Amino acid sequence: MKKISREAKIGFVALITIGVLIWGWNFLKGISIFKPTDKYYVVYNNVQGLIESGVVMLNGYKVGHVSEISFDKDNFDRIVVAVVLDDNIILPSGTAMLIASSSLISDIKELRIILGDGPGFHESGDTLISATEHGLTDIIGPIKDKAEIVLSRLDSTLASLNDILDISTREHLKSTLADLSVSADGLSKSLASGGSLDQSFTNLATVTGTLSSKNEQLSQTLQNLSSISDSLEKADIKAVVEKADQVFDKLDATLAQIKSGEGTAGKLIANDSVYNNLNNALFSLDSLLIDLKEHPKRYVHFSVFGKKDR
Repeated sequence: MKKISREAKIGFVALITIGVLIWGWNFLKGISIFKPTDKYYVVYNNVQGLIESGVVMLNGYKVGHVSEISFDKDNFDRIVVAVVLDDNIILPSGTAMLIASSSLISDIKELRIILGDGPGFHESGDTLISATEHGLTDIIGPIKDKAEIVLSRLDSTLASLNDILDISTREHLKSTLADLSVSADGLSKSLASGGSLDQSFTNLATVTGTLSSKNEQLSQTLQNLSSISDSLEKADIKAVVEKADQVFDKLDATLAQIKSGEGTAGKLIANDSVYNNLNNALFSLDSLLIDLKEHPKRYVHFSVFGKKDR
């Protein structure tokens, strides 16, 4: 038996080592060199962080991986992604490959198969439809921009407010807050049992109870007022007022005549000669009465025996 040379043994071991390394490298990348596969291509404008060896999922189950990502040599705006799938995966026509995040908080991207409706099926080597999903970053991006604007305005507002609230204003606010605290404490004490407001509420409740007990009397009083109101409504108040106006007009005219000296009353009031004559007459009458009292025999002659005195 021919003895194997040392060089042949070294070469054989080297081949086995290289094979194991290739298998291990592919194993780490998720590639099985002993399992039959199909290869498809997808063209994107932006792979959004998708990397080689990224997983391909169908209904949440891993069915392949990304084998290669490269630029289109004729157009660098196009990125060609090569996808290797298990050969038992049948893709209907119109199937798309969606780039999506593996989770809401993760930046790891994966491909998800969205099966088409046919008719027919894709064959290995076909180019599939590309699709991208709006991730959490895409959703938060516009909100982040608006939040930054709002925070900037809020910062400016706080700076302006800080300029307005100088030391004296702050001290004044502190004093005002202290006064409000004292007022709140006083209000709390007033509302407490035995406080002024509590007593007022108690008195109000007493008054309400009294009014409730006098409900029948109040009802009767209101009925009487209603009857008086009905009587006043039936009475011709307007006619009475018109007559009163006429009387006042006549009285004004009479007073005006008296003031101007017209008529007997006017002459008595306005003409002093009548007053003087009347005064003289009264003085003469008074003198006559005095003389009659002092010398009655001058005016009355009386005799028991019928003799006349001279």
